[in-house]
Amino acid sequence: MAERKGIHIAVEGMDGVGKSTVCDLLSKKLGFKNIDKPLRYLFDPNGDYEEYIRIRDKVNVHPDRVFTSMFYGLSSAYLYAEHGNENIVTDRHLVSNFIWSGEPESYPIFDTLVKTLGQPDMTVILRASQDTILERLNLRDAADSDIPKAAKTDFVYSKIDLFFERYPMPHIVIDTDGLSPERICDIIIESLRTEGIISG
Repeated sequence: MAERKGIHIAVEGMDGVGKSTVCDLLSKKLGFKNIDKPLRYLFDPNGDYEEYIRIRDKVNVHPDRVFTSMFYGLSSAYLYAEHGNENIVTDRHLVSNFIWSGEPESYPIFDTLVKTLGQPDMTVILRASQDTILERLNLRDAADSDIPKAAKTDFVYSKIDLFFERYPMPHIVIDTDGLSPERICDIIIESLRTEGIISG
């Protein structure tokens, strides 16, 4: 894959932790492009999500973690193939793939993805307590299909820790309990400046 010239900030964390809101605000503050679900641009060129969601839902119920890791790995590869020379913020990337598909049998897939694609300039892990996540999900939609996932908070955080043990790369962890999206973005931007990823 061609060398990536743009800056990539990947925002990761539990469903309901506020990734989409932070990505939208952060991209505006930085003047970066906000990329959500890269494969939808491949499957749904008309701009909706219908075909992507149809395929994604079939993939998500498949028990083969090699297969599911390759599908979401394709999303990461397509992201860089299409937007590698742009400054981008993404809602999910390698870590989210690993959370749900990272098992011993799929580790070779992740080894290849990290070696071939490289790593984001910064991965931002948004954390929150289970109670906070449930509160945010219920505010979003009391019938939100992601609500049952809140019970897997400890599992998700353990998989995130395992990912960075296997694949050390620049990242920050932000406990978002009690923080506004504005404050979270300020913390991220301060870290990016400290690390020399952005100037100003």
